[in-house]
Amino acid sequence: MYTLNYKISHYDQAKQILKVDATLPSNSEDVLKLFKGKVKLLSFECDHPFTESNPYILIEGSNSPIHISYTVQVSTPGKHGFYGTVSEQLTIFAGEQVFLFPTSLMLSGNFTPSTTIKSIEVVYDFPAYTSCIVPFKHTETSSLCQSPRWCDVYELLKSAYTFGNLQALCMPSERNSLHIHLDAQLDLIDAPIVQNIESLFQYYVDLFNMPQHTLSLILLASTPEPILGGCGRHVICSSFNPYEVRDWQLLAHRMFHSFMDTALPLSDFHMPPNLWLTEGLATYYENVALNVLSDNLKGELGIHVDKEFNRLYTRYLYAKLKDSTHFAFPPMAEKYIRSAGKLEFLHYTHAPLIVKYIEDTFAIPPQQPHRMLRTLLNLGSHEPFSMQKFFTLILGPQVEVFAQNFLFEDGLLPLWYLSDGSFFTPEELIDDLNYFEYLLYSWFVLEDPTYKMAELPLPHLESCFTPSKQNQLSFAHPSIEDQVKTYSASLYQALKNQYAKFPPQ
Repeated sequence: MYTLNYKISHYDQAKQILKVDATLPSNSEDVLKLFKGKVKLLSFECDHPFTESNPYILIEGSNSPIHISYTVQVSTPGKHGFYGTVSEQLTIFAGEQVFLFPTSLMLSGNFTPSTTIKSIEVVYDFPAYTSCIVPFKHTETSSLCQSPRWCDVYELLKSAYTFGNLQALCMPSERNSLHIHLDAQLDLIDAPIVQNIESLFQYYVDLFNMPQHTLSLILLASTPEPILGGCGRHVICSSFNPYEVRDWQLLAHRMFHSFMDTALPLSDFHMPPNLWLTEGLATYYENVALNVLSDNLKGELGIHVDKEFNRLYTRYLYAKLKDSTHFAFPPMAEKYIRSAGKLEFLHYTHAPLIVKYIEDTFAIPPQQPHRMLRTLLNLGSHEPFSMQKFFTLILGPQVEVFAQNFLFEDGLLPLWYLSDGSFFTPEELIDDLNYFEYLLYSWFVLEDPTYKMAELPLPHLESCFTPSKQNQLSFAHPSIEDQVKTYSASLYQALKNQYAKFPPQ
């Protein structure tokens, strides 16, 4: 049994570069395979011969320990801002940005510790910050993870590592296991905002029945650029503007993962073909959980849960009906999907609507909500997860028809009842679809340079197509078109215009 030793230090603050030194076990019979994953590796040195074969580094074994030294780029552009930062005031990163772990460690069991790695020790060689908030904290300058299982390795990779001069708002007590820490630059957090954050945390405590769950939440300023530091079971770090609805949704989403990863610490929920279910639940609850915010805050920000599901369903219909090339795939095909854009759509648009449909249709009587999550929790984490068993428990005799239509085939989810013309004016709906077009473009253009971003005209602008020409073009079966028109005349018109401009070949 061996200990993995890592030391992390500053290399070049101006260029946002960290240095990592590590001592790893070795034997003469094996090649040590390190997984690079999301590490932006700038340089790599080793006292043993090695080769690179993406996404791995292969090091020749011997009877002596292996010493490696490498530099990594932090503060890389990401979906929700910059991933980490390095400065005199703050040093923040996620574990997956810095750690090169042996593949044998990555394959540790769900229920049993690694058979070769006794512990993982991390030393932080940084200037004297007043706050050190890290997973598996051992001392003020180190972490120690003993007898690592898969969930521990995942926590080391996904968690935030935060060093800085932070203000602690909530310290642990018997009744409060939420620790809130603020960046000195963040001056938007007052007592009512803190109370709303605590209400959100308490919502999940009650939902998961986990009164002892602990979470360190580090909130940063959003200027000059938003930062995501990482999202683990017990440490979450990100920029936060309490006057942006999206920031509350992201906070609720990350809190859901914190609780679910603690309640169900299994690799099953982080790998296809089950990952869409995890992300679908997280995105469903990022909206539902906001109901617990104060009426004053919801009114000020215009938070309305039904409005957010209407937005999701409108985007879903728009994408599915305008572009079958990119969006005609069933959820259970997830493990065969290689397109990051398709996975983004599946996880954050399509999957939460499956959860919504099941909760609205099968959580009967209505006083028994959260049917999907409660079924997951009742299954527990003592045996491998079975999607078939899970859906059978929820849907009973209807499981085969549901699975055939909506899991293994790409049937259109019938959430027409989400229609409500009061949520968006025609102009607001088109503005939102244009923003969604930008998101789709940002997802797909990197893998398909020919991908085109549509620009939808506002309803008050005269269309360049005559009604007769539009009526000759069908974007779906007439019965579906009629349902779309009843659901939203603006969406119907947008789809007609798209088909007139870009008729199928």
